[in-house]
Formats: sequence, C-alpha cells, structure tokens
Amino acid sequence: MSTNELKVRYCKQAPATLRRWIDAHPHIVAEFDVGEGYCSGRVDGFAYDILLRPGWRMHDDFVHTLIEPTVDQMLSQLRSVVQCDCDQCRELINRINGK
Repeated sequence: MSTNELKVRYCKQAPATLRRWIDAHPHIVAEFDVGEGYCSGRVDGFAYDILLRPGWRMHDDFVHTLIEPTVDQMLSQLRSVVQCDCDQCRELINRINGK
C-alpha cells in the first residue's frame, strides 16, 4: 500500500500544527485521539494520543503508542520515532501483507 493510500483515523480534531505533521506522515501514524492520558502530568489528565503503525516505535522505548500533554511534546516524540522490528510489529506487518 502506498503512502497516498494510507489514511489516518482521527477520533477527534487535531491542532493544525500536529495535523500537518500527521498528514505528511501517514505511513507512521495510524490513529490520533485526544483524551485523558496515562499520567500526563496535567491536573486535568488531558493528553494527545497517537497510535503508530506497525513497524514504528518510540526512539527510546519499545512503545507503539505516544501519549503527550502538549503539541510541542507530541511533535518532539513524533520526530524521533524509529522503525521497529519487534515480534508484534513483524506479525502485524505479515498479516497486513497476507503472509
């Protein structure tokens, strides 16, 4: 599937700066949401949540979901994601490719 055919699922509207980055990288981002993040450090628990596509993870951890309380922090995480070849990613990629 080419990058042009990939669609990002937006559960809620993304801020413009974040939306531009996500739309430019649909091969990395599968889903965007806004909600109550896990220990986001904010009193209200607000956080941006991004599910990465199989084959991508945080640069410093084998985590495939990014949860950050601010646009700047989310963009920082997104700009540093790396390719992932963990068992879960390989299995999902093989399933997507019909193997």
